[in-house]
Amino acid sequence: MLLLPACDLKKGRQSFVSFTEEQADCIGAICEQIIPTDEYPGALDAGVLNYIDKQLYQRFSEQKARYEAGVKAVNAYCKEILGKNFVALEWDVQTKVLQDMESNKLPEKYWQDISQSGFFWMVRQHTMQGFYGPPHHGGNKDYVSYRMMKLDIHF
Repeated sequence: MLLLPACDLKKGRQSFVSFTEEQADCIGAICEQIIPTDEYPGALDAGVLNYIDKQLYQRFSEQKARYEAGVKAVNAYCKEILGKNFVALEWDVQTKVLQDMESNKLPEKYWQDISQSGFFWMVRQHTMQGFYGPPHHGGNKDYVSYRMMKLDIHF
């Protein structure tokens, strides 16, 4: 019964406490760019988005507004300049947008409410925490990073 609030049975999608569907999709795409799926599960399969959501409503609620402002800015830029939301862009285009964001090269008019490099580094830090941290915090599902690093831990 405790798991049911995290599931949206009508849509077959996980629902979030801190994010709208659009925000979750955008943050999830950024996280997957930071730790992509290859021969090992990436950020999304490791539950990083769940980790970030959980941390925002349990411990760091003051950062929720930063996530909202960052998603709004990146999607406004992508829609106006590239014609699509960030999540709908091709992989290589997403990569370029994030590289420019990290280097503060995106037009400042979209980044009035949050620093673009500050947003990138915040998501990067939380992605790493969610991927490499202990699973009881909401990420590193099924110990994926521990398995990847071949840590000798009893699963």
